[in-house]
Amino acid sequence: MLAARTGEPFTFTTLAARAKVSRRTLYTHWGSIERVISDAVTLRVGEAAADFSSPDPRERLRNFLSSARSGIADPVTRVAVTALMNRSSYDAEAARSLAGMAAARLQHFRTSVGEIDRDGYLQLVGPVLFAELIGGEAASDALIDTLVERGMGLLGPGD
Repeated sequence: MLAARTGEPFTFTTLAARAKVSRRTLYTHWGSIERVISDAVTLRVGEAAADFSSPDPRERLRNFLSSARSGIADPVTRVAVTALMNRSSYDAEAARSLAGMAAARLQHFRTSVGEIDRDGYLQLVGPVLFAELIGGEAASDALIDTLVERGMGLLGPGD
């Protein structure tokens, strides 16, 4: 439904009609439309999971950043994330959903790539998101390579 944006608002009412379930069922499982969007994005990103089995931390980091680039380039994910970003400025539930998604991605990074603090993570992933969402063009392979080199310094000698 997010990919097929028809101009109709994405609400529990429209989702319930499309899914042929009651609005109450949706409220029981998710509580808010923002949580539905957040779960949809998280599931979609999980479906496109990169391979993190390599012992080479550079390769794991490159795979993570490339996966982030692919994920945000996906039209459904892009619409969902930008919708949550827009709503988060005036809707606390949307802000919590975005914060939850960010925390989940940081945790995924830590378990898949290596231990890093929040600021280091933002230094690596932020430029990819900026290029894709604000810059209006794909984050280049050259940018990914630059971020991998920066990331090696942030991850430290243990990685």
